Amino acid sequence: MLAGKVYSGRLVRPALFGGSPEWTAGVRRHPTAVVATAVVLLVCACIPYAGFPALYLAAAACGAFYAANEPLQLVLLPEQGAARFLARKVLAAWRNYFLFAVPYAAVIVLRHPDTCWMAAGWASLAALALLYAVVSKYARYQPDRTPRRPLAAKLGAAGFLIPLLLPLSLCLVVSYALRAERNLNRYLHDYD
Repeated sequence: MLAGKVYSGRLVRPALFGGSPEWTAGVRRHPTAVVATAVVLLVCACIPYAGFPALYLAAAACGAFYAANEPLQLVLLPEQGAARFLARKVLAAWRNYFLFAVPYAAVIVLRHPDTCWMAAGWASLAALALLYAVVSKYARYQPDRTPRRPLAAKLGAAGFLIPLLLPLSLCLVVSYALRAERNLNRYLHDYD
């Protein structure tokens, strides 16, 4: 019953996710995965030293919400320049993820206070992974078309799961942020 409401959109509205079409569409398309993730995170929160790594993997998985490109009309709708548009997208991603994750983090801290030191690593790496997902999407944005991801983008995403590739991911965050702003300026130059 609940999954039907989530999928049909009666329960999941864009306002719930700060107007983010990526999060709204992601939750509507994959309600079973969202519920399964919530259950797995709750179980991991009860296991010592498993909670924060599980939350981090959930952040990396949320990056998949940014795989498809939205229509140009949705990009133009906020009437903002490229830098403000990107900042708004990144802040919405962080807001949505951390609002989802904070209850699990609280359970982890209450049940296993000796793992609190892991929270700093989790929060910063999760924020970087979501930042990467947003800027890599808009670095290659083309309206109504989802271009294939180049090998560098795939390796950059893998860097958030494979520690050896993390320096590459960090370099790509900077590179893609600059490219994303330049790319979006082609469409949003009227609002600068």
